[in-house]
Amino acid sequence: KRFPFSAPDLLKGIMMPAHLTACKYDANKPQLYLNNYERFFESLADRNIKLFELGIAKGGSLLMWKDFFKKGQIVGLDLNPVKVEDPTGRIQVYQGDQGDVKLLSRIGAECAPEGFDVIIDDASHVGKLTKTSFWHLFDNYLKPGGLYVIEDWRVGAAQQFVRAFDLGTRVTFHG
Repeated sequence: KRFPFSAPDLLKGIMMPAHLTACKYDANKPQLYLNNYERFFESLADRNIKLFELGIAKGGSLLMWKDFFKKGQIVGLDLNPVKVEDPTGRIQVYQGDQGDVKLLSRIGAECAPEGFDVIIDDASHVGKLTKTSFWHLFDNYLKPGGLYVIEDWRVGAAQQFVRAFDLGTRVTFHG
């Protein structure tokens, strides 16, 4: 078989109604990613999950995740200072470098001592930093069965160092 997927599989991501939309929140996420997220995160939407996003720009994606995960605790990290208005208290924002494992450990201990259900890395897009945060968080702060997503892997690395497989969202299951 030439491709490991069929035409109906491809259409699922295109034709499903878009409940997640970046425009409403001023979040810089392609709709293709959001369609994939809906598919992978659908079963978690009504659960009391803990989500950690690295690289939050203006913080719009945190508001989007808060609305999608109705009971979820949402944590964000960015190199730059970010202010997110959240009267519910379900969003926490940290400032710092994704390669700072002491900071990552502090965030994990304060926000998810039992581990995060979902971790999304949309931070530096630089291989060395992404690798550092991935191994630290995956090994220490991702719950068994949790989801770890690295966005835009090809964006920040020189082509000879890229080991990505596609431009879509790739989800790694833990446990």
